[in-house]
Amino acid sequence: HEQNGELQELKESIEKEQRIRICANTPVQVAGVAALKGPQDHVKDLVERLRVRRDYAWKRLNEIEGISCAKPEGAFYVFPKIHGVGARWKTDMEFAIELLKETGVLLVHGSGFDPAYGAGHVRMVFLPPIETLEQAFNAIERFMKKK
Repeated sequence: HEQNGELQELKESIEKEQRIRICANTPVQVAGVAALKGPQDHVKDLVERLRVRRDYAWKRLNEIEGISCAKPEGAFYVFPKIHGVGARWKTDMEFAIELLKETGVLLVHGSGFDPAYGAGHVRMVFLPPIETLEQAFNAIERFMKKK
């Protein structure tokens, strides 16, 4: 039982935070319409750069023993399966934490997105430049070879 209203205030604050994070506010929506109605020349270049990065990430991940990955078709992240989860690592979260501690490469554990379908996977964005991705994949490859 709450006596001073602090829990209600906390609950309301959390709900406000959720509303802010779940959708774009009105000024951002108006700006989005203006951006979509303006020149679109930059979009082709961006799509091509993302395609190159996607293909590179997909290829590199599938070359690393113990990892397999489907090619993304509409996102800027990959969702590879880590085959050692359940044996070498208890969970995908344990894998992600150990990888971060040993290499500095930050991935998101897949079970955080869905406990059933995401288990044993990690999520990784491929937005950084190829040089940065190369460093990350080299570190992941060394990490997997050690394990």
